[in-house]
Amino acid sequence: MIGIAFLGEKIFLNRFVDFDLAQEARGFGAVLRVAQHLGFRFAAAFAAALALFTYVRGWDALRTTDSAMRAAPLRIGWMLGHFLCIAALVPLSYLLYRYTATDLSLAAVVGLWAVIAVAAMLAALLTMAPAALWQDAVRALGVIWWYAAIAALLGTGALQLFQRLWEPTSALTFELVRHLLGPILPTLGANPVALELSTQRFAVQIADECSGLEGVGLMLAFSGAWLVCFRREYIFPRALLLIPASVLSIFALNVLRIAALILIGDAGYPDVAVYGFHSQAGWIAFIVVACGLVLLSRRSAWLNRTAAQHDSAPVMHNPTAVYLMPLLAILAAGSLSRAFSGTFEFFYPLRVIAALLMLARYRRRLAAIDWRCSWRAPAVGTCIFLVWVAAAHFLLPPSAMPEQLSAVPTAVRGAWVASRVFGSVLMVPIAEELAYRGYLMRRLIQADFESLPFHAVRWPALALTAVVFGLAHGALWAPGILAGLVYGLLVIRRGHLGEAVAAHATTNALIAVSVLLWGQWQLW
Repeated sequence: MIGIAFLGEKIFLNRFVDFDLAQEARGFGAVLRVAQHLGFRFAAAFAAALALFTYVRGWDALRTTDSAMRAAPLRIGWMLGHFLCIAALVPLSYLLYRYTATDLSLAAVVGLWAVIAVAAMLAALLTMAPAALWQDAVRALGVIWWYAAIAALLGTGALQLFQRLWEPTSALTFELVRHLLGPILPTLGANPVALELSTQRFAVQIADECSGLEGVGLMLAFSGAWLVCFRREYIFPRALLLIPASVLSIFALNVLRIAALILIGDAGYPDVAVYGFHSQAGWIAFIVVACGLVLLSRRSAWLNRTAAQHDSAPVMHNPTAVYLMPLLAILAAGSLSRAFSGTFEFFYPLRVIAALLMLARYRRRLAAIDWRCSWRAPAVGTCIFLVWVAAAHFLLPPSAMPEQLSAVPTAVRGAWVASRVFGSVLMVPIAEELAYRGYLMRRLIQADFESLPFHAVRWPALALTAVVFGLAHGALWAPGILAGLVYGLLVIRRGHLGEAVAAHATTNALIAVSVLLWGQWQLW
């Protein structure tokens, strides 16, 4: 939960940073840009390594502490402090690279930003549990912290270590991609000197960063650290085969990534290739190979001594997953759809499919929720719609149908619009109300949130849930907070989650009508 919240807040704060100016920065600004880039890579690699190592080796030591954390009530004061810190980071993020003309002024803003960011992180941790429990968790993991840090450090530093191999590896990648695409694109042009592959529509130059060595370094560090950390579980020397297997896999996926990049661009979607696929596919490949290494090797009796134990482990019911997974699936599918989209998200239907899969997965548990609603739900939803449209009139510039959508055939456009309406009117209200009103609003009061009746929810939990809900709606955060308050009050008064879902669905349905009948596309 904390990791997801931090990622969402980072995406939110990125909206206020002018990255075009950051690319032009010199001196300390350029150093900061590189440090930020490497720092995020290290943080992502460290979090992934720590989570995987803990899941396999450190979970037994954490059971007692985890149970105590789950039983601990959320601490409202610390949560308010966290949101105040995030609010303070908004103007500081806006100032970066804009009004910091000297290295000294930039350093001052960065220093203050770092202090407040650390305070926000500490406040978030203390919201979930007291400091003593976090100290117990740190001590319980022991040496796993070092393994995760070493894996992340080696992974992020691998690019520098392999600089001398960049040129020959780039040439090898160039040849493999050329031979792979040769039968598919007979007119493919190749310039071995510039390492450029081109078609009549699109061209790609395989720079050093595209050689695949970065991914190889990450996998080499990860697989090596994994085997060292869990050496007692694996059968050596055969387990060492995992290292070259993972390295070859990530290198092969990089070749496929560049080939797919050229095919997407040649198919007439250069924006998708440049702005979506190119930036996301590398990390997706790393996650796929790393997770594959962990899951497959732990289930192989030929490699792992404890494979039988993993297969026989009992499956525990997780009530939190029932309420959160539909929304998390929509968010994850959104990231994937943006990776395969350009400036317009053509693959929005992936969000709908992901939500349907999660709802089907937990259908039996979801059937036990009270979905009843009254006439009050559509009435409330209509009022929120009127406020939403009025706020959008002042906060959003008017917008017509995106050119990319209007240019496609009528059938394709109709299918996209149908999926957008279905997702926004049915899937999104169910997923968001499960997560915000069904889970968060009650979890702020007690750990066993399912046993808490809605009428027992008090105003601090209602208000904080509404704030989180509003911030998730970007520029329309103010009407979003109001909507969260009203939906929450409706659930508290009536006692049925179905009331909020119906009101939310009514609001979104009227928004869809405004978009399709009156051309108010800025609302979408």
